[in-house]
Amino acid sequence: MSFIMAAERGGSSSGYFHASIENLKKERGRNQAIAEADPLGVDAAIQALPALNDRADIAAIRDITELAVTNVQDAMRSDFVYASAAIRDICMFGASLTRFNVEPSQCVPGFSKTLLGLAAGAEATLPRDSFIDYTSRNPDGDRERRFSSQPEEEIFIDSLRQGMASLDYCLEDLVLAYTYSFAEKEFATHCYTAADSFQTMIDSIVKVKKKITPEVFTHSIRPFFEPFAVDGVAYSAPSGAEMSILNVDLIIWGLECKDELYEKYVRANILRLPIIYQELCQQFEGLPSMMSRMQERLLSDTPLNENEHNSVQALYHLLTKIYSFRMPHYKVAEDNVKLRLKETGGAEVKGSGGFGIDEVKYVLDQTIKSRQLLLQLLPGVNAHR
Repeated sequence: MSFIMAAERGGSSSGYFHASIENLKKERGRNQAIAEADPLGVDAAIQALPALNDRADIAAIRDITELAVTNVQDAMRSDFVYASAAIRDICMFGASLTRFNVEPSQCVPGFSKTLLGLAAGAEATLPRDSFIDYTSRNPDGDRERRFSSQPEEEIFIDSLRQGMASLDYCLEDLVLAYTYSFAEKEFATHCYTAADSFQTMIDSIVKVKKKITPEVFTHSIRPFFEPFAVDGVAYSAPSGAEMSILNVDLIIWGLECKDELYEKYVRANILRLPIIYQELCQQFEGLPSMMSRMQERLLSDTPLNENEHNSVQALYHLLTKIYSFRMPHYKVAEDNVKLRLKETGGAEVKGSGGFGIDEVKYVLDQTIKSRQLLLQLLPGVNAHR
């Protein structure tokens, strides 16, 4: 019996994803360990970085970047926490140089070789930091890694740190929901729990929209997110697309999606996530999305039982939560694009990961379409429990 047949006939298939669910839990501990680590002894230099950036002290930034690279211990390169935290810190310095149009690999001896070596120890696909390094693996309080002295950057990091932590709890419950048929009450239970966790993502983006103007983001934060070269290859900067909401979208509606824009977007950004999210993506290859399973069930001749009706209601509730994040997120992106278009005279605007607003609009539209489809298939369904 196939995985999905087992699930739809009432047999839980949680064992198929058991290792991934456990690894998601372990990832939270690893992120905390990385946040607590200062392997290169650069806490003091990191605290000085915002002031150095504010006054564009390129020579001093280059010196502390070289210090960080020099402090890497060869014997520790293969240690996951050590290597991950070292990449986070070296790339903070490197990105600061790039902000002033200085390629770190051209002025800091050993920059490329060091990052390439650390990437292997950190199980990283690319020899550069990712958005999770700037957020979930970024210590809070006095040790927080920031580029600028702008208070809005602290709000930006803290909001995203909280949002991404809640997103992992959401993903965990979504995977568990997937392992049940719609006829089992556990499907709805896990969807509702996932939606509760996702609320923090909504709160975070609303806070960012209210507290950080397009001018502050564009002029004080965004300039630190530009590509830099490692061993002659340009690697894009961390991007807000590098979140496990990629997995969430895939599981709910994206597994069968063959649109080139979406496939390219997912492939590029999933590579920037820790290996657990890449492995989870691979586990779902060839499986139908929740929406596909739901559509097939709703179009059958057999009436829905009470648990199945609750399952439709729960998935609609979760999609409404995701929409409540996607819409303000799109507005934030749109406002920033409008400002940059105005200031650049209409030149093409891309995000730090190399993608534009089209991809942000696409995932919003797919979320809206999924909600509308459930409404069409089961009139009267609503976003409330």
